Amino acid sequence: MKDRVKHLVSELDEAVKNMRQEPEEGHSWPWEDEHVAGLNLADAAEALILALPTDTWPASWFEEESRAPRTPLSNYEKQLVSELIDRLNL
Repeated sequence: MKDRVKHLVSELDEAVKNMRQEPEEGHSWPWEDEHVAGLNLADAAEALILALPTDTWPASWFEEESRAPRTPLSNYEKQLVSELIDRLNL
């Protein structure tokens, strides 16, 4: 387990370095390259999170936040929704 976590930490570090890498002077990264670098960073972070024991994370991170009840729609909002539905022929 320790070796796996060390490996995943190094992968995450490499992904962060790739994200922070600046392009050559006068150039910019193509969107596709930035997108791939972001996906690699997310994948590395997710793999590390899943590899760590669950007791690593505070229980408070997983508690559902209480939300205030949603206020009912106003007559104006109802009219807007109705007009949108009519316009979309739904």
